[in-house]
Amino acid sequence: MSFDNFTTWQPHFNDSVLSARTAFSFPAAVLVFVLFSYLRGLYRVYLHPLSNFPGPRQAAKSHSWLYQQTQKDYPEDIYEQIHHKYDAKAIRIAPNELHITDTNLYKVIYRQSNPFPKNEPFYLAFNAPSPTVFTEMDEAKHKERRRMLNPMFSRAGVLKLEGLIRERLALLEIKIERLREKQNIDFYDAFRLLTTNIIMEFCFADSRGMLEEQPDSFKSQFLTAFSVAASALKTLQQYPLLRIVSNAIPVALLKVVSPELGNLIHLTDYAEQCVNRWRKSDGSKAAVNHPIVLENLTSLSDVALVGESLDLLVAGSDTSATSVTTALFEILRNPAIEKRLVEELDAAIPDKNDLPPLQTLEKIEYLTACVKEGIRLASAVPSRLPRIVPHNLSEPLVVDGKVVPPGTIVSMSAHTMHSSVDLWGPDARLFNPNRWLGPEAKGLDQYQVAFSKGARMCIGQNLVPVELTLILASILRKYKITFPSGFLPPRRVDNFTVELEGGLPLQVSPRA
Repeated sequence: MSFDNFTTWQPHFNDSVLSARTAFSFPAAVLVFVLFSYLRGLYRVYLHPLSNFPGPRQAAKSHSWLYQQTQKDYPEDIYEQIHHKYDAKAIRIAPNELHITDTNLYKVIYRQSNPFPKNEPFYLAFNAPSPTVFTEMDEAKHKERRRMLNPMFSRAGVLKLEGLIRERLALLEIKIERLREKQNIDFYDAFRLLTTNIIMEFCFADSRGMLEEQPDSFKSQFLTAFSVAASALKTLQQYPLLRIVSNAIPVALLKVVSPELGNLIHLTDYAEQCVNRWRKSDGSKAAVNHPIVLENLTSLSDVALVGESLDLLVAGSDTSATSVTTALFEILRNPAIEKRLVEELDAAIPDKNDLPPLQTLEKIEYLTACVKEGIRLASAVPSRLPRIVPHNLSEPLVVDGKVVPPGTIVSMSAHTMHSSVDLWGPDARLFNPNRWLGPEAKGLDQYQVAFSKGARMCIGQNLVPVELTLILASILRKYKITFPSGFLPPRRVDNFTVELEGGLPLQVSPRA
């Protein structure tokens, strides 16, 4: 063959070889992938360091099983059933993750000094534009950010918010008074508006008139967006790559492709707008008679302020609203509890329009007991909080007589702790304020983990009880509240924070 003939034939030769390679490589790649997946599954089930821990086989093989459970209303119920099935305090819920119900280990995993480090992909799913006091992985940086925020959320700092809470509560009650004869009052929506309004004023001194956004209801576009966005968290926690991809897509397009992810990005934009307005509002800050969180964070960049603000909005709204809604619901469906609490409120508050100071209300022991029990039973953040077993433990982590290898993801939950019969007695799942009044009540606070425990404990631990005390005292002293005909209890949905689907629509009439 001459050189000229070869050059004429060469393109056809190359095309043929390329086609053959492509035809060969695709099925080969599929075969390699299938073989790899099969062998990986065999390793994870039979040879992985966690292979001696019980659990669903699919959970051992891949993360898809855990993702499927997180898409259900209340995954903790499912994990609980599996614990009972295997009679085990540690079950395998992912290839390298254990769910634990040994209540003695909570103070080990989430301890004050040298706590187990957080599992980074889980917390990055919250998509803060920069690390926050909640998502920061570096312990030294977390400690410094916490130091900046602690004065605002300390007991002394929260007491300075009493006037703000009373003012916003009064506005809510004006709206309740205006609407109560026309319709049932959805207290879940009302309390969400109230607590979000309070945290926005606390953070930015600007709540954008949210309480009156919808004159004839307690709905809000912000809260709707928040609910939609919250449902995206479960996907981002299991598939971290989606967070990177979604951040690269324009928000307008993302809302078309995935409304949930679009709203999650939109919340970041919302927090940015709040920070920008706060930066420009120097003249109006002097008229504010309560602390403003961002004033303690002036050394942070705008990006860091946005991230911290987003965290505070999320943490300070639905958790409080779920807790007070749960408390009200449980009080109303237990006539004896309602009767006793109302009688004590009547005795302590002769004039329903003159609510005593917070510290006076806190001396009403039964009210305080109802507040504590409401927070416990609500478990507003009920799900697992994953941590990683360190390599430098002084002694190994042991569950069910088995050593948990370092590097394993382990998690416990408020649901586990608050439903434990060993800790709370046979009525652990019932609303019983009396448990906080007996001689053993002082020992119960150590098992109250609604705000977690240790160095990473939720910064709102002092704010929520104050809000519940003022709200329950005022609402139950002023109004007779009853269940309407055909009432259905709200359905608890775990979107990291609990959402009460169906709300709490109730009939309201004034009390003397």
